[in-house]
Amino acid sequence: MFIKIVENRIKLYTEPKFDEEGALIKDILTEDEKNIRLQRNLNNDVLLTNCGIPIIFVINKTDNPCPKYDDKAEYILKHIRKMAISYGATIIYTSTKKKYNIKVLYDYIFHSLYNFDLIHSLNLIDKTSFFIPSGYDRFSVLKSSDTQHDLDYDYYDIIKNEERVKENNQKEQEIECEKVSEFLKKIKEKIYKSRGSIIKDELKLKKKEEEENIKKIEDNPPEKINKFDVFRKRPEGEQEKPTLSKEERAKKTRENIMHKLNLKKSKLAEASNNKK
Repeated sequence: MFIKIVENRIKLYTEPKFDEEGALIKDILTEDEKNIRLQRNLNNDVLLTNCGIPIIFVINKTDNPCPKYDDKAEYILKHIRKMAISYGATIIYTSTKKKYNIKVLYDYIFHSLYNFDLIHSLNLIDKTSFFIPSGYDRFSVLKSSDTQHDLDYDYYDIIKNEERVKENNQKEQEIECEKVSEFLKKIKEKIYKSRGSIIKDELKLKKKEEEENIKKIEDNPPEKINKFDVFRKRPEGEQEKPTLSKEERAKKTRENIMHKLNLKKSKLAEASNNKK
């Protein structure tokens, strides 16, 4: 069913026509003309592969063509047309940046899927917005426009693939890969060497710092500091207090404790007298 729909669409293709006011003229073909067209067979070169769905070849970024292939643009289009004829496909050149054929593509999708009216005409003049609807093209039409007589040439004879050319020009060289064990052994040796050199450098730096510190101390020896000077600065003329022995320190501590106990007792006695 779908295969027949695609085939009939190609057979019934007609260029859209408009009246003086620009309105689309519908039903250009009469019923008899439609029946005659449907009974005819397609040309041998048209729709060689029928996928049962409408196919559209959309070529993007036509506003920025590659300068390298600018002189080959006509041949590229002929090659695309040749492929499109065999699939019964439509060709649309588009550019989202410049808005080339975006509306055409939108309308043609609805025409293909939902049988809306075809409202856009063939365009083979503007190379940035080519539009070749399915059913227009045939190999005989394409052959008649082949002024350069290169249609039958192989694509890669005309459009040189640089990578393929390099491969053909350069001889294949066999690359021998070393064993994994040998590779890992080399890596291990490199790691140990680099690690050893880092440790040596660190030791050298430490030794150098120590030597510099010793030299600074020798050049500027520190003054003797009394342990009492750490907490308070002694006024000038004040004599240094003699250090106490263990027994003396213990005796002084006992005296301080007894003094504190006596103070507490006297305070308690005063408090009880006041209450009376």
